[in-house]
Amino acid sequence: MTAVEEIQRRIVEEFLEIGDDFDQYAYLIEISCSFKPMNPEDKWENRLVQGCQSRVWLKTYGDAEGRFFFEADSDTLIVKGVLSLLRQMFWGQRAEEVAEAQVTFLQETAIMETFESDRQKGLGYVIRFLQQKARLLAGDKVDNS
Repeated sequence: MTAVEEIQRRIVEEFLEIGDDFDQYAYLIEISCSFKPMNPEDKWENRLVQGCQSRVWLKTYGDAEGRFFFEADSDTLIVKGVLSLLRQMFWGQRAEEVAEAQVTFLQETAIMETFESDRQKGLGYVIRFLQQKARLLAGDKVDNS
């Protein structure tokens, strides 16, 4: 099991222990309050994820060892909560692992069920954006087939 898979497994277990949809939704709002927002000067128009119902800014970068990092912000608390979970999964992981990760925690918990279809699509765009940036950082090390 990869590090990303292990973190995702723990997230799913934590949410399943929380209980019903309402409590999981409340927990997302709770963790969003401790989510460190981006610096306002980093919220460039080209960092906005297109297709999101909410405004979501993402700034990605890597280090010399090929590890992936991102900063993010959103104008909605619930999306900030999801961004916090994605940061837990991806922060400091190998870019190849981030690029190839199967992000399933939203479906394995009741999180996605609480969202309208537009918000569900928007979160898909956020995940794809992060994984595309990780692919670029990983270069030829990722199988793009």
